[in-house]
Amino acid sequence: MKKNNFIVLVLVCALFLNACNTKQKPTNNDVPSTEKKDSWDKAYNSATKERFIPVELFTGVKWDGKHVLTLKEAATSATSCDPITGKRCTTYTITGPFKTAVNNTKIEWAGNEISYYRRTYSTSRGGDVESFFTINNSKDGLVRIYDKRKKWGARPYDGLGSKFPLGNWKQGEVRVYPSRRPTRIEIIELDGPNHSLTFRWTIGEGTGRNSDNIYTFTPDKGFTNFSYYNDDSDSKNGKPLK
Repeated sequence: MKKNNFIVLVLVCALFLNACNTKQKPTNNDVPSTEKKDSWDKAYNSATKERFIPVELFTGVKWDGKHVLTLKEAATSATSCDPITGKRCTTYTITGPFKTAVNNTKIEWAGNEISYYRRTYSTSRGGDVESFFTINNSKDGLVRIYDKRKKWGARPYDGLGSKFPLGNWKQGEVRVYPSRRPTRIEIIELDGPNHSLTFRWTIGEGTGRNSDNIYTFTPDKGFTNFSYYNDDSDSKNGKPLK
C-alpha cells in the first residue's frame, strides 16, 4: 500500500514540474507593442531607399499600410503656426471625399467625375479659403483643382500640377510638373522624426508671395509645420499661409 502511494506521489510531482517548465509559445498578441512595426515604419524600403507616401499623410487619417492611393473618408483638422514667432496659428480642416458633377480638368484617369477633398482655413488677413484637392493625372501627387478666397474669388485649375507628393519618392528627389506655371517639388526630409515628411514646393520662378514654401506633414495629424524658403520674405511681414 505504501509503495502504491509513493508511486502516485512521484507521478503527481512529475506532472507538476512538467507544467511549470512548459513555456507557452508566443503569439502576435504577446509581442510587446514596442517591437511591432506599424504601417509607417514599413513605408520606407531600405533596399530601394524609397518611401511610399500615402494620401493619408496629407489628410491625417489612419493608414492601413497598403501601398495604394485612395481617397478615404476624412474629417480631420491640423494646426500650423508661424515658424518664426510661433503665433498666428492656422487650423486646416479636410473633409470628403466629394465628387464633382463634371470633369473640367485634364485629369484623364478620373472619368466624368472627380473625387476630391475639401480643405478650408481662415486667416485674419486673407479671410476664408476653400480648396479642392485630388490625385493628379500622373498619380504621384495631390493637386488643387479649385480655390476660392477673398483676393482672387473662385478659380478652377486644370489638375496638371502637384501640391503634395504621393507614391514612391527618394530623399532629395525633384520632380517638375508642366502646369500653367510649372510646379516643382523637392524632398527635403523623406522620413524625419515620427515619420514626418518635409518637402519644398515652388511654383513658377518662386519669386511671388507664397510661391516657394517648405511644408511638413506628420502621420495621424496632417499639416504640422510651414516655413518660407526665403526666411526674410512673407513670414516676417505677417502675410497669411497658402
